[in-house]
Amino acid sequence: MMCAAALAAIRAAVEVAHGNGVQDAGNVAEVVADELTAVGWTLTLDEPESDAQAPA
Repeated sequence: MMCAAALAAIRAAVEVAHGNGVQDAGNVAEVVADELTAVGWTLTLDEPESDAQAPA
């Protein structure tokens, strides 16, 4: 579960993106990443634990 402060920071970054007219999910994600790294967050890519495909 994500702590309330982290969730608030992410929500604020999404609001910044929307305030700048960014609506596309990929572009919003880029703005969010930029906003969070600008204030010192370190973002890493979580690799899946297994290469197995999920059942359909």
